[in-house]
Amino acid sequence: MSSLFLKYWKLLLLVNILFCAIVISFDLKHLHSENALLENLQGFFLISATAVYFRLAVYSTGDTRLACIGAGMLCFSFFTRELDLELLPLFKEIGFMFHGPGRTLMLLALWSFYIRLVITHGGIGAHIRSVRRAKYLHNFSACFVLLVVGAIFDRGLFLVGYSRLFEELAETNAYLVLALPAFREFYFRYAKG
Repeated sequence: MSSLFLKYWKLLLLVNILFCAIVISFDLKHLHSENALLENLQGFFLISATAVYFRLAVYSTGDTRLACIGAGMLCFSFFTRELDLELLPLFKEIGFMFHGPGRTLMLLALWSFYIRLVITHGGIGAHIRSVRRAKYLHNFSACFVLLVVGAIFDRGLFLVGYSRLFEELAETNAYLVLALPAFREFYFRYAKG
């Protein structure tokens, strides 16, 4: 797992516990409702990570470039799923592209383009082997686990009073963990460069 996450996991855990305590103590349900604070944070992490991963891809080569493009597309896919972009005034005219069948077709086209890149670069098998050796594979694994936890709370499999809070918090943490490699690589490549 990235050293950045390992270095600050206790602080992240403390922030999560304090946030839960405040929301539950003061019954601040509006902070974790649709299009509220947690979903806006998720959107910020995802769109920022999308931009940074694509920026890193421009200055990378080979497997690293493919990994950055794939990670950026994954973040963008999650972004279109998490936020109701069709409700924003800016997207009134093109909102159909980010919702329902329009979003599905757009993402299908983007992921088809990515698969074509992978095949022309060396094939799916070589790409899978490269991904398995990836420096930040643990971040993506932790993101997956947190999204599964969020889905469990979303489906109501745990009978707790604040399942929506825990779902949104798990998703927020998942997207932060997904964005950390982009922010870390960008910092070390450009800020220190």
